[in-house]
Amino acid sequence: MEAFTSDKECIYYMKLLTFTLGIGMEVLHNYFEQKILNAMEFYAFLEKYKHYLFHECYPKIQCCECQKQKVLASSAKSGCLNKSQFKLLFDMSPPTETDHYQTGRHNEIIRDCLCRIEAKSSNEVDCMDITLMWAIITSCFLNNNRSIHGDPRDLYTIKKTRNFLAHATDLRVSEADFNKLWAETEQAILGIASAVGNYFAKANKRKIEEFKSKDLSLEKIKGIIENNADEEKKNLLTLIENQRKTAELVKQGKSEIMEEMKKYYDQHTIDIGKLRFDIKQQALPRSISPKEEALNTRDFKKCRVEWKLKTPDTWDLTDIKKKLLNCSQLLRKYFEIECVFVGSLVIKTLVQQQVLENRDQMRVSVHLFLEKIVEVCKIKTDVPEVIQVSLKIEPNECGYEGN
Repeated sequence: MEAFTSDKECIYYMKLLTFTLGIGMEVLHNYFEQKILNAMEFYAFLEKYKHYLFHECYPKIQCCECQKQKVLASSAKSGCLNKSQFKLLFDMSPPTETDHYQTGRHNEIIRDCLCRIEAKSSNEVDCMDITLMWAIITSCFLNNNRSIHGDPRDLYTIKKTRNFLAHATDLRVSEADFNKLWAETEQAILGIASAVGNYFAKANKRKIEEFKSKDLSLEKIKGIIENNADEEKKNLLTLIENQRKTAELVKQGKSEIMEEMKKYYDQHTIDIGKLRFDIKQQALPRSISPKEEALNTRDFKKCRVEWKLKTPDTWDLTDIKKKLLNCSQLLRKYFEIECVFVGSLVIKTLVQQQVLENRDQMRVSVHLFLEKIVEVCKIKTDVPEVIQVSLKIEPNECGYEGN
């Protein structure tokens, strides 16, 4: 089975969304059919509760049923159904009972005819996503103080998870959010399954355990897309397409990236007095656009090099930082200091790309830069110390001198 991606937070997002839209919606559709419809056809149920559902979509407009039953319209009311959801459930034809239908001075509808609205007989319960199901149950039962099988809070929890995923930044979920939401959603799904029956709950508990133990696959995601009404499945399509494009880019660029990284890799030792600097140099991969490649004249291009030094406890890093910034002009001919951080000593610098691409010249520049650091910071060299130095070259962080 083809694995999806190595991005951890993307995997968390996909796993939780696939769980909610997959097993979660299977349980909810079974629950609605068996415990809400209770042997009634779905379209017959919609016809029965049409008055309530109409006023969830058009809360301020009176209808012909308001004169016969309880008046549900109110200028202060807000509904939980939008027009696209209502049109998914009902067909609306032109009004035939003219005394049931009334428009205002600006041709706006101020009373509608419910007789012209008919539930779609072609619909089954699987046309509902969790948002629509929650709206229907809320309108037909909860808002009218009518009880339902199971705990309504379980339905709300699943809806809340779905909405969290719908608004997740960059289609990613942190590990902490994933663990919290998974536990809450699993408990809610099993709560709804228990309202259907013990055997159904146990069967879905086994499904969930199996789902948790297996890696996410493209085949599983495609199955969810084909069988789900939720509009958030578009995010699954987006990530599948991104996976395909990424796989192609990785295949095309892998050898170039390896060559890039090998080109800048180096490891050597520099002795200054009794100080020994163990240098390990490596590059982060880069991608150069055609436009950038055309501008890359190498005579004036610079790349960023980050220095990280594991310094002895005896070094006063605050003082070293101050001296490095004050004396940056003296060091500029080797590496141009952008900024210095302390904790461990981290120095962000710029260097000519032509220096980077000449290993001997790069080693000389590194040596001279370290010698100058030792000099300007008045670091003692008569005590033996070994300092690990990591150099990270960032070819993508390039700039131009401009002269």
